This record gives sequence, C-alpha cells and structure tokens, in this order.
Amino acid sequence: MAVYAEYGIPRTHYQQPYEVDHIVSLELGGSNDISNLYPEAASPTPGYHDKDRLENRLHALVCGKKLSLRSVQHSIASNWVTLYANVFGVTPR
Repeated sequence: MAVYAEYGIPRTHYQQPYEVDHIVSLELGGSNDISNLYPEAASPTPGYHDKDRLENRLHALVCGKKLSLRSVQHSIASNWVTLYANVFGVTPR
C-alpha cells in the first residue's frame, strides 16, 4: 500500500487497526490524491472514529453556512484535534 510506505509504516503493521484516511475529507472538498491521504489509527484516541465524527459535523456546519469551506479545509489539514476541541468543546478521548 503506497500510503503506508509513504509514511514509513512497515508491511507488518498493515493489519493493525488503521484506516487510509483523507487529510481533507471528500465531503469537504478533498481529493483521493496520495498527498491528501494518510494512515490513521483507530487507537489510541483520538483516532479515525473521532475524525469521522468531526468531518460529519463540519459538513453540516459548512452546508448550514455557519463556517466557510476554505477555513474548515485549512483548519482540518492543520490540526484536526484542535479543531475537534473547538467544534465540540472537548478533546476527543
């Protein structure tokens, strides 16, 4: 898997609870280009389940015109854990 190799994760770790995730999700205008993909673990938290929850909430906020798409794309690509805390008022556990 090219994404795992890009991040230096050895083949022996492919069976771990990872998901090839989008840095900026497709629903927020991201692409399937390898530069927008990375392997994200389910645990320890925060993991991909937490990021999925954030992406769904951000999609609703953008569609409801509460946040701009551009600002969300920048924030999620910069530090999604901080963005999660800002959106939900707590750090994911």
